[in-house]
Amino acid sequence: MAEEQLTVEVFERGGELGLMLPKEVAERYHLAPGVQVQILQAEEGIILTPLDVVPWFSPEWERALDFVLENYREALEVLGE
Repeated sequence: MAEEQLTVEVFERGGELGLMLPKEVAERYHLAPGVQVQILQAEEGIILTPLDVVPWFSPEWERALDFVLENYREALEVLGE
């Protein structure tokens, strides 16, 4: 999966800091209230990983699906009629 860069603003609530993620990002990674997220601290930044969330598709499968839809959408629509 190609890396996508997003910019969000850090906010403070109740003495703690948080981030607001775009809805599409939260849905893609199955983030919802109550989901625990592991924080990996690395030299170049942090990596957030949802815990106990089963992805619907692997990144490779999702990339292949995007390719097929981009290149064959019209043919698939004709077949669906």
